[in-house]
Amino acid sequence: MLQHSENASITARYHFRPSVFTTLLTVVMVGIFTSLSVWQYHRANYKEQVAQAVARQTTLAPLDLNQAAVDWPAQRFRHVTVSGQWETHHTVLLDNIVEHGKAGYHVITPLRLANGQHVLVNRGWVEVGADRQVLPKIPTPPGELQLSGTLDQPRSKPVFLFGDMPADTEGNQRWLYLDTAHFAQKLGYPLAPYLLLQTSDTPDSLRRDWPAYSNNAGMHIGYSIQWAAFGLMVLVAYLKMNTHKTTKETA
Repeated sequence: MLQHSENASITARYHFRPSVFTTLLTVVMVGIFTSLSVWQYHRANYKEQVAQAVARQTTLAPLDLNQAAVDWPAQRFRHVTVSGQWETHHTVLLDNIVEHGKAGYHVITPLRLANGQHVLVNRGWVEVGADRQVLPKIPTPPGELQLSGTLDQPRSKPVFLFGDMPADTEGNQRWLYLDTAHFAQKLGYPLAPYLLLQTSDTPDSLRRDWPAYSNNAGMHIGYSIQWAAFGLMVLVAYLKMNTHKTTKETA
């Protein structure tokens, strides 16, 4: 008996025995975390490309919209100059624009160029005021004027607006977002696909504190690594929880 005990050895074997439920749950969770990681990585690439486009376009000389055509969207963020006349009776107010903790609107007015083309201009920000039912009066200089600004894309439909909700659902000057195709249909003439953010001063009491573009690609890279780490943690936990050790005594 003693000899048997001295000569006997214990060997360990590991068996991987996952259940169907844990396997499916792991596949789903790892798939979700991987998708989020890839999405954040693509967002970082997009932000970096936009930052490069901003740097490239802002170093160029201003483009005269009365003389040259715009290569859109390649020339987004390009500084431009333009002359024309306001069509003030078609002014709309983009709602839910908060600046410095106050609710307000972005004032959008079509500008008619001498060649007959029309460009939408974001003229600046105005406060809502004490009574939301009373729309603000926007002073507008008459006659021909010269503006300078930056080319940008119109404000798209917010993600919280589900379904086919029109931009002018309230039926007045107050719009939820800027639908250029719908706007052009109401006006009866075509509109350029871009928007001009006015930077030059005009006597209208509007604020034009346009924020500089912030390249936060690094933040998205951090999120991408975070989601990938979560996926790896789930996978390691799955392997560890479903791997079982068994021992066997051998002579």
